[in-house]
Amino acid sequence: MSSHKLMYDVTNSAWVYFYPTEDQQKTCDSCGEQGMNGDLVIVYDVNRNNGLGDIKTSNGYFVHHFAPSSLPRIPKNVVFVIDQSGSMHGRKMQQTRTALIHILNDLAEDDFFGLLSFNSDIFHWKRELVQATSLNLEGAKKFAQNIIDSGGTDINAAVMEGARMLNTYPREGSASILILLTDGDPTSGETNLENIHSNVRQAIAGKFPLYCLGFGFDVNFAFLEKMSLRNSGVARRIYDDSDADLQLKGFYEEVATPLLTDVEMIYGGGTNLTQTNFSQYYNGSEIVVAGEIIDNNIETFRPQVLAISRKRKVTFVNTHGSVDSSAGTVADGLLQRVWAYLTVKQLLEKE
Repeated sequence: MSSHKLMYDVTNSAWVYFYPTEDQQKTCDSCGEQGMNGDLVIVYDVNRNNGLGDIKTSNGYFVHHFAPSSLPRIPKNVVFVIDQSGSMHGRKMQQTRTALIHILNDLAEDDFFGLLSFNSDIFHWKRELVQATSLNLEGAKKFAQNIIDSGGTDINAAVMEGARMLNTYPREGSASILILLTDGDPTSGETNLENIHSNVRQAIAGKFPLYCLGFGFDVNFAFLEKMSLRNSGVARRIYDDSDADLQLKGFYEEVATPLLTDVEMIYGGGTNLTQTNFSQYYNGSEIVVAGEIIDNNIETFRPQVLAISRKRKVTFVNTHGSVDSSAGTVADGLLQRVWAYLTVKQLLEKE
């Protein structure tokens, strides 16, 4: 289908146009009778260096973009928790199998992983995390190929078991990740949503992020989103059209290469800061912090970043010792609006 996409670049600006007609939205290979089901995702990157990053200041506010790239990757521990209840029947289950096999192929040999599926019961491939050797990966792929959809949905027990696996086999100098893929509400075991949120939060205890991937339009996405946000992760809706396996693989690649853990953003001479502590930083992402500069005094404003890279502590500082004013290079009031946006967004996430 002709999607009428156009990107036009000039200096520091870019425009993306996307305006398919109603007929075009119904004629593509993956379109349903109601048109396209999905999100328009625009992927971009920023200029990167290994220093403190980009800090803009204006009218007493600052915005800091932190996105180092040339850092050694941190080995990861990842557990996949896969819904195999009856509602996953058909295309959803097949796409899940395909995506899992793609993801398993991307694991590095110094990664450790676990895999379990669930309906009203839990089905382990192995009860512990194992190293991503070629032999173990082949065994996991066979397990994924043989997952059969049937039964109810005990999300509480499954996520608790995934958390137990990660908590039982910690590795110094590694980053842990828990990923839940489901398409439904909990229908067996603990079904009270607030109780599930509380149980999962206690089990994870802030040690690693939980990512929830919800299949289809009938999923209780608000429940998954809240569970993720309460555990330092995010939720994504996976649309069950023909590219769902690519959506899942694309999401996984966003969190597949942790570079830093225990990231602490410190701003001497700053106040009213947005979120400054982050459990993990991934390659291809960026951390954004905004705040006010006390008395608009740039001379006393001293930002720095503390983090752990593999097994050693690292510090990122401004080598010039001070931050230059960006006044005149940003629109008047822009940084204050960015600060307000991030503040409100993070308050909503806490709610």
